[in-house]
Amino acid sequence: MTLPDADLPSADEPLDDSDFGLLDEIRDMFAAADPMPAELPDRIRFLLAVRDLEIEVARLTAEQDELVAARGTEQSRTITFDSTTLTIMIRIDANKDGTVRVDGWLAPAQRREIEMKCGADPLSVISDEQGRFAFPRVPRGTAQLVVRPTGPEETGRSVVTPALIF
Repeated sequence: MTLPDADLPSADEPLDDSDFGLLDEIRDMFAAADPMPAELPDRIRFLLAVRDLEIEVARLTAEQDELVAARGTEQSRTITFDSTTLTIMIRIDANKDGTVRVDGWLAPAQRREIEMKCGADPLSVISDEQGRFAFPRVPRGTAQLVVRPTGPEETGRSVVTPALIF
């Protein structure tokens, strides 16, 4: 027995509750089979924020070629990033309040704006003439550093690091 065409919904009709229910079931099925990585939204936001910038990407030095993380019992870690124009070295120390302190140095030494893209609110500082900078309290999670010239009269390209996980 075949149903008359009048009983079948048309492709031009708006979605109804049964359509939304089916879409919810499909979403739940994919979420269970292949869940989205927790840090994916932060990485996407970061990439969208810097996609149109003229930037130079710093790479981890050869001895640090795995994803950067500062978790567990480790209390302090030093990480070095290199690009063609700038070397960025940071030290990460755990704070008692659950945040981390990030101290950094730029080589060659210079004043630059340093932005820590993390969570909803990015943090920003200016390095001193010796290239030193510090972020006293950085929330745990995914973060990235962007190093920019301090003003329009300054020359040089922005440099961005790979993702850090604190």
